[in-house]
Amino acid sequence: MNIKFVMRGLLLALPVAAIASVAFMMRQGHFSGPLDPTPPPPTILAPRGELPAGPVGLQEWARYRGQAYSLVGSGFLLSLSDGKIVGVTTAHSVSFGNPDHLHLLERIALGVAGQTDFVAEFDTLWGQPGQPRTGGDMTVDYVLLQADQPIDSSFVLRPDPRGAPQPGERVSLFSGLGDGHGGRRILEGTVQAVDDAAVWVLMDGLFDPSLMSGSPFVSQHTGQVVGMAIAVSPRRGRLLLGAHPIGSIVRLAESAAEFPKIEGYRR
Repeated sequence: MNIKFVMRGLLLALPVAAIASVAFMMRQGHFSGPLDPTPPPPTILAPRGELPAGPVGLQEWARYRGQAYSLVGSGFLLSLSDGKIVGVTTAHSVSFGNPDHLHLLERIALGVAGQTDFVAEFDTLWGQPGQPRTGGDMTVDYVLLQADQPIDSSFVLRPDPRGAPQPGERVSLFSGLGDGHGGRRILEGTVQAVDDAAVWVLMDGLFDPSLMSGSPFVSQHTGQVVGMAIAVSPRRGRLLLGAHPIGSIVRLAESAAEFPKIEGYRR
């Protein structure tokens, strides 16, 4: 999937040829997101919490048969109500069950940018995976992963019990790519609109969103994850991001009844 982001006069740091060669980016939106004025700050009744101190936005790596791991996007780790931890990423970043059997997906891993060891490797799905988003419904685009090894709690996020942020709320995107030097990169924005199918966030500034799909949005009020970045669209010299609401992700995880191996999965 080769995508070029038109930034209305902004010259991206990467040349066009380099951008076009990137295999998986945040999906560019051919959709009409909300254009209303940014809502005022809401009254939030949920308890206040601190933002995560650890690197909770993680790189997503995929390994296909006969190939080495390659960077394909971003993801995060989520703690469910029963204490189980699942990996969370996007459906559009990977390809399942290639019929020619030459490049079957075998494993997915999540890791901290700049570190050689993975935080977690997965060979099993947590429920059926979703489909790459093509319209305005962000809830179809997801992959949940079953963790079968101990995971340091500093990498794990808890879901916001509200299920989504409120319009006008300030949120932070913890980029899975980090700052390129082993540190965190946190990008801020304001929630424009929320419905069952998507959370829309107007970011404070322009940046290259390549490979940030799957990065978690965290509420600056509760310190808990409220959504997963899926799509991007330039708007008024800024970026409008569409996210999969965390309440939908939790429901999908808690209703999962099948846990197929990644390598054997066929759509």
